[in-house]
Amino acid sequence: MDRFEIAKVVKPQGIKGELKLEAYTDDIDNLASVKVFYTLDRGEYVPHEVEGIRISMDIPYLKLKGIDTRNDAEEMRNRYLYIDREDASPLEEGEYYVADLIGMKVADENGNLLGTLYDVLDNGAGLIYDVRGERQMLIPDVPGLELDTDFENGVITVDSRVLSEVMVENEI
Repeated sequence: MDRFEIAKVVKPQGIKGELKLEAYTDDIDNLASVKVFYTLDRGEYVPHEVEGIRISMDIPYLKLKGIDTRNDAEEMRNRYLYIDREDASPLEEGEYYVADLIGMKVADENGNLLGTLYDVLDNGAGLIYDVRGERQMLIPDVPGLELDTDFENGVITVDSRVLSEVMVENEI
């Protein structure tokens, strides 16, 4: 089964085992239809049945079966939650999940390989691509940066001019 990361448990909420989440989706309302979330434990996905979910001020709060106290919820703090791909929001033509980009090669319009997309970070103001090759490049997702996403060949093509204006490089 194909699964991907959808949220992080930020902290316990209240005393009855509810969890405050940081969601990695624009469609927070879709989380309400998910029946099972997974955590990773020693490389294995562990299912957690949903008892309830509510959304308040665009923040999801999750209640999982078997997590009934604040102490139970505290053990979930900073854990990542995964869902089955079939439970994710349907995509429109030309849309894709960020998880599908991880591992793709990143090149400029001249075919120069810059590295591999290692991660996509959300700093609250927007997405930042973490590209790693000879150096680490942190590249904010700005208009005009991405020229093409070729899933068939596994390559994201970026505009070198825009890239030179916005990227930050770090030694690895």
